[in-house]
Amino acid sequence: MCKCTRLAPRLPLTIKLAATNVVYGALLLLAYGVGHCAVIVAAGTSAELVQKLLDWNEQSKGLTILKIVCGVLVMLGGVWLVYTGP
Repeated sequence: MCKCTRLAPRLPLTIKLAATNVVYGALLLLAYGVGHCAVIVAAGTSAELVQKLLDWNEQSKGLTILKIVCGVLVMLGGVWLVYTGP
């Protein structure tokens, strides 16, 4: 997917706001750019952590704890969806 198509929904809003307030429109576009790049930077800097997670085996205590935490989070998410559902 082209990067320009992901930016397209933000451009009309930015152009509309820039017509009345150029600084605010520019700041919105800058905030989008910073947020978009922050995810890429975070993914790049966490590569070592991901490799450590991939190197764990069945006897690693950390993997067991991670599985339990993820399981609890999934259950809490399910309870929240049931609670807030119609």
